[in-house]
Amino acid sequence: DYLKAKFKSLGYKFNEDQLVLNSANFGAPQLRERLFLVGVKNELCEQNEVRLPEPIIRNPEQFYTVKDAIEDLENVWPYVLMEDDQQPLAKATMINTNPLLTYLQAGLRNVHNHIMTDTRETALQRFQMLQQGQNFHHLDDSYKGTYSNPQRTQNTVYLRLNYNNPSGTVLNIRKSMWIHPVKDRAVSIREAARLQTFPDNFVFMGSKDAQYQQVGNAVPPLLGRAVADQLLYYLGHSPIKSLKEIITSPQTVDI
Repeated sequence: DYLKAKFKSLGYKFNEDQLVLNSANFGAPQLRERLFLVGVKNELCEQNEVRLPEPIIRNPEQFYTVKDAIEDLENVWPYVLMEDDQQPLAKATMINTNPLLTYLQAGLRNVHNHIMTDTRETALQRFQMLQQGQNFHHLDDSYKGTYSNPQRTQNTVYLRLNYNNPSGTVLNIRKSMWIHPVKDRAVSIREAARLQTFPDNFVFMGSKDAQYQQVGNAVPPLLGRAVADQLLYYLGHSPIKSLKEIITSPQTVDI
């Protein structure tokens, strides 16, 4: 209420009712809801109502999935040591890539930041016991001995991603120990960045934990782009290429 009152006193009109956007509606292979307030000066929008962008992909059955975003990295074993990333890794060649993967690959044959946390024996044993979509709570009690209070562990801990669904909200997945859908290893920084929709030409810097944290803290770039496209409309402009053109295929996606 304070923000709304302050906006109005400064001569802004903003979205009143529609406040929450889900990144999956805008091409991200991730279910991530965030609240947005978009303010536009009264003289720019005149009598028009200020609204957030409308979903591009409405049908949940047609949301992009984890597999859509990271399948080409499945057999590319990530680095563990940060200094090894000076030599980028070659991606697998994919035929008939989906529009999202085409965007994420950014026309590059190699990839940086495909680095993961080293997996110790205890963690590896847990990895091997979990199926896609399962998490720490699906483990037998004999695998929970290192936790003082296993019942209080969040459902996001030791989560093995499901290739055929969008992921949940990407946070610092190093701390949560997210697992690759079909490999017994941690999800790499680059794979987490793909789920957030960072294209491969965006290279992260800093320590391993800092990079995982940067990825988890970010607004998914495609979601930010959707809001930017909407702001251009209120400023009387149109993007050179809209987000809808980038992520949708007329044969597979309801628009």
